[in-house]
Amino acid sequence: MGKRATKNSEPAPMGRSAGGTDISIHRELWSAIIDHRIPPGTALPEDALSTAFGVSRTIVRKVLQRLGHERLVDIVPNKGATVAKPSNDEARQVFDARRAIERAVVERVVAEAREQDIETLVDLVADEKLAFDGGDKRRRLTLSGEFHRRLAGLSGNDVLASIVSELVSRTSLIIALYELPGAVPCSHNEHLEIIDAIRRRDTKKAIQYMDHHLQHIEAQIDLSDSSFDVDFAKLFGAQ
Repeated sequence: MGKRATKNSEPAPMGRSAGGTDISIHRELWSAIIDHRIPPGTALPEDALSTAFGVSRTIVRKVLQRLGHERLVDIVPNKGATVAKPSNDEARQVFDARRAIERAVVERVVAEAREQDIETLVDLVADEKLAFDGGDKRRRLTLSGEFHRRLAGLSGNDVLASIVSELVSRTSLIIALYELPGAVPCSHNEHLEIIDAIRRRDTKKAIQYMDHHLQHIEAQIDLSDSSFDVDFAKLFGAQ
């Protein structure tokens, strides 16, 4: 079967955003959260964001509601929105869920992916390695998440793909909050091991490699706490 695109695939980062639409503003906020430029627990005041983007608070509110639906933002009535800040228990539950879901994904991909589909994964990992070798952490993290999204897209099950996309986003938040200094949470070499097992149609090994990979990611977090201030005008304002 052919490759399927997921509805929740990662938006590409945007540049200057002043006066943007709710779609472009969502893309920028989404990327800023996933790229760790806005840390977990950060308040997202509508007035500061509307000033930074040069749009009405109504547009900002619409974007925040969408991010809330995607579980990247927590919205409390009469208190406002904050970037989601996973608890220790939630972090462990997310990893437990990923292990269960991605085992199912790998099993389906082994059974159904064509060689040309597998090659798209190989190309993606090659780009991931280039980002790693070039010290481009932001791009490396983006491509690491995209590997798991694209793999899920090859499962042929849109529900699985959607769940994986949400879990990958939530994992990025967990890494942003809890990552150990100097950690390399998602290894392109481990991605290649998974691809190799898929190519050989070895379901048992593919699942084993995926489990090991996710355990490695979880081992790179220390479940500590942190907080930061963000200047939204500087981050998003017109240049």
